[in-house]
Amino acid sequence: MLNELLERAQCYDVETRVGGITNHLPMTLIALDRLGAPAERLDEYFLSYSEKLKPFQNAACEKDFSWLKHLGNKDKFNAYLNFYSDQISLLGIKLALSKYINRLIQGCAASAFHALIRLSYGIIQENNKEIAFGLAHMSAYFMRLPVPIRVNSKPESVINNALRAFSKYVALGDSVTKRITDISTKPEYSSVNYYPADLSLRACSKLFSKLYLQSHDFTVLHTVTSCHAMRVLLPYIDDKDIALKSYWSAALVAILSIKDLKFNFVIEDEHSENLNLQTAINSNDDHTIKLVFSCIEEYKHYNDVNYLKILSGKLKA
Repeated sequence: MLNELLERAQCYDVETRVGGITNHLPMTLIALDRLGAPAERLDEYFLSYSEKLKPFQNAACEKDFSWLKHLGNKDKFNAYLNFYSDQISLLGIKLALSKYINRLIQGCAASAFHALIRLSYGIIQENNKEIAFGLAHMSAYFMRLPVPIRVNSKPESVINNALRAFSKYVALGDSVTKRITDISTKPEYSSVNYYPADLSLRACSKLFSKLYLQSHDFTVLHTVTSCHAMRVLLPYIDDKDIALKSYWSAALVAILSIKDLKFNFVIEDEHSENLNLQTAINSNDDHTIKLVFSCIEEYKHYNDVNYLKILSGKLKA
């Protein structure tokens, strides 16, 4: 049932009818399936969500297409999709990912991390077409950011220093992507774009889950789900140091795009292990469904109680 729905979902554009808003349908279907939703619920969700979408207009392959030359060019999405579909057919998933992800991960803020997340869900599902969509999305929406400067500071200190520097600035834009873009182009960003020494993905995971518990902010939610996505992709990446630097810089920009955000280090939320997954399965909120799936997966991997605390808030039994 899921693969059939994914095939139908791949007939839609990566953006909804509202320009700049990412299509979450394939990702949410995979998350719902992993949470145990029955076929009837998947079908119901597909029918409801697809009303927001516009058909995908495919195009003929471009001869001698240069994937590096057109990074960040949204008009080349079709060409990228055809290119990566061919590469996956020729090389297989593992080799195709290893060949292209090292460069693409350096623009992982693409579409407010949604391209990265869609690619990770394709890998989880081992769905060739979803992986091609994810790679094409990361390529056509590639978001270049300045390379961060390495400092001997804790991640929390780097974030608080950056938040202080931008405390009086309100990011411009009516979407997460536009606000991230606005912050990244400010000259002041270079003065706070630091990369903490000895940073690990585990440290990012703990930090972003803590920040979400304190803020319950929509943009911070994307750092939690994207951190899960990074963990899925990391085994295919050769230079993990560059990948983490790129991801950290993207996450920092996202955090700075949030108005009046504070990071206090202290968390008082209680948690319960008696969670009702049916709450997420019945939800029509794509971000909630994906957040619940990511938190379950991250808790399984890191055994970090912060994820149970997030889940307790989202899945009241």
